[in-house]
Amino acid sequence: MEYLSLTGNKNNGISSGLAHSSSVLMQDIYEKTLTVAKLEKHVMLIGEMGVGKKHVARFIHNEGSRKNEPFHSFYCVDVDEAQFKDAFCEHVFIEGNHINLKYDLLEKSSKGVLFIDQFGELDISMMYSVLDSYRIGCHQLFRYNTSAAPRLIISISQESYKKLIGTEVWDYILQTLNPISIMLPPLRERKEDIFYLINDFISEISQTEATWENLNISDEAMNKCMAYAWPGNIRQLKNALTQGAVLSCGKTIQSHHLPFSMNWKLPYRSDSE
Repeated sequence: MEYLSLTGNKNNGISSGLAHSSSVLMQDIYEKTLTVAKLEKHVMLIGEMGVGKKHVARFIHNEGSRKNEPFHSFYCVDVDEAQFKDAFCEHVFIEGNHINLKYDLLEKSSKGVLFIDQFGELDISMMYSVLDSYRIGCHQLFRYNTSAAPRLIISISQESYKKLIGTEVWDYILQTLNPISIMLPPLRERKEDIFYLINDFISEISQTEATWENLNISDEAMNKCMAYAWPGNIRQLKNALTQGAVLSCGKTIQSHHLPFSMNWKLPYRSDSE
């Protein structure tokens, strides 16, 4: 497996690209991700829930040579077994005098990108099934034109990454895909991005309702957001602002409009203590 380093030359004038980042860390990741997008290599995205792995996967697709081809995703958390089998297991078809095996999701993603989101949440047997389906299915379906086989981008959480390293299934991932690995930092490690993300999200949210065109955020609420650790990362930030928009009736998001967890301080103390 090849890993993207988070050090190297920086270009301060670079387009933020990935979530309109202003942090040097994310600018560096953006540069390298842009390079990876141009390559015909499989990719593994590693990071906490909510850091924007699907956003990065779409960026890789849009900036790569397959941008005009399909982008399909499969979410692995609490996956239904029937849905999983429909997507990845072989189906027997009789065509004339021939018996063919087909793999539904591989064919839908032909020539394009298949994003397998939260791959580490699958049980071990399902992980092997996905890898076998890709290895065997692509050999059968695209044997006359290997470029038609989909490019895989898989995402895993940091916890899954730590558990998988050194296991047999991890070795099989490397053997089958040999992916380039990109580590995405949590929002608390790039707090300089929060201000710009808030402005982007408020602009986006304000367009969801006709009466929200003047949606904004108070300085106090902004400071509260800047100081918060955001354990749910970018996804949690957007959800918090959406709640704020609803409770403020699309006007000015105040501190008390933000989720209770951001305003709840422990321990409670009474005046008598």
